[in-house]
This record gives sequence, structure tokens and C-alpha cells, in this order.
Amino acid sequence: MTEEKKKKEKEKEEKKDEKERGTKLSDLPGIGPAAVEKLEAAGIFDLMGIAVLGPKELSEIAGLGEAVARKTIQAARKMMDLGFQDGLEFAEKRKEVFNITTGSKELDRLLGGKGLETKAITEVFGAYGSGKTQIGLSLAVTVQTPLEQGGAEGKAVFIDTEGTFRPERIKQIAEARGLNAESVLKNILVARAFN
Repeated sequence: MTEEKKKKEKEKEEKKDEKERGTKLSDLPGIGPAAVEKLEAAGIFDLMGIAVLGPKELSEIAGLGEAVARKTIQAARKMMDLGFQDGLEFAEKRKEVFNITTGSKELDRLLGGKGLETKAITEVFGAYGSGKTQIGLSLAVTVQTPLEQGGAEGKAVFIDTEGTFRPERIKQIAEARGLNAESVLKNILVARAFN
């Protein structure tokens, strides 16, 4: 993808994000102040929260009739532009997907020789002490490395469900790969999940 195309795509995404942020739940048809209050009490604060619900589920949460709930969901999806796209558009978006190395040639080989795909969710599971956290920490560093080194020149989000994120380990991994540890840590967003 050319730099100009990348720039236009980024601008398009930013405008879309800005439009979504500017849209309130109460802007949707059938959603009044009482429904907004019920939705927020259920943990739904944005259009995506509405767009992924089924009509019956939204009806129960917000106290709406199913027909109104269906209209509301359709409106949220339309505002978010979650409709179909043609194959060429999809192919262009697939060009933005990279494969990043896990940091282990053998693990990469087991995964088809390319490592892990970006813009995807990869689940790693195993017994306590089997190395799940080490893979996650390693990937949080690797994603920041240049493309030619198996990275994606990106940032990482680390959702810590067990309280195992260790900045000192990130520093060790970064330094072993010749990276600036402070910059690497700055490019990792950490959130703790409690349930």
C-alpha cells in the first residue's frame, strides 16, 4: 500500500471514529433518557455495544419493544458502517495484516512458519508456569520491531488477567533485541482485567 493510500485510509478511519464519538446513545431512534440509563447500568455506553446485541436482548435490557429494538440496532450498525464490503475492499484491508514472530523459531514453525497474524485474536493456554506470559511479553516487544525483523512497527495492548505484567521483563527482552527499553514500554498499553 502506498504512503498516500495509507494516509487517506487513516484519515477515513479517524473521521469515522470522530463521528462515532460524537454520536450519543440518545441519538438512536427509540432511545430516550430512561433507556440510556438502563443501558449504561448494563455496561453499554457506545454504538458498538448496541450494534452487537440482538433485538430480544436489547429489548430486555432497555425496556423497548422488539420492533423498536431491531430499528435501534440497525441504526447503530448503519452509523458504524458495519455493512458489506466488496472483495477488492476486503483484499486491500488484508494487506494491512502482518505476521509477527513469536521470538521462537520452533514455535513460529509450529504455527506455519510465519508466526502470529496481526489484527486477530490468538489464544494461548496451558498449565501454570508453561510460558503463556512470556509469549505475551515477548510479542508486546516483537510487534514494535521493524518488518524485516519479523515485527509490525506497531504498539501493543496487554490485558493482564492474572497480574503478571512485568516491566522489568519487558526491559530485558527489549535490550536483548537491541531496542530502547523506555520506548518499548511507552508503546505498551496495559490494562488489568478483574473478571
